[in-house]
Amino acid sequence: MRPTEEVSQIVSAFRPNWQVFEDSIPKEHINDLQNTQVLLTEFKSDITDYGDGTFNSVVLAVTIQIFYGFNLSESMLLAEVGLMNLLKKNKWLTTVSEPHYIDISTNTEKQQTKKNITVEKVVSISELEGE
Repeated sequence: MRPTEEVSQIVSAFRPNWQVFEDSIPKEHINDLQNTQVLLTEFKSDITDYGDGTFNSVVLAVTIQIFYGFNLSESMLLAEVGLMNLLKKNKWLTTVSEPHYIDISTNTEKQQTKKNITVEKVVSISELEGE
């Protein structure tokens, strides 16, 4: 399973009404500013923890970009904290949580708020082989 697939399952379970996409947002959804969309991209897949002449684990990272829809009826901050806590329960640790910013590329009178979060997980080779 790709790291983005695992994080996608967690985000989808957290907020089933959010639209979750891996790698890119499809053209038919790009201009949907009403609904909250989440874009997941693989950020890192690197060797870590050497021993016995080889590496024993890998560190995986996923960037989570949240494009808040205009119909959001909850606190962005509380939603983010809840998501980060759920990810942590699933062994994905938040390493970067950037401040909110306005996405000026939306080119509308009302512009979308965006949030970037990066999460990492260390996985042993034996865990990978057991998938």
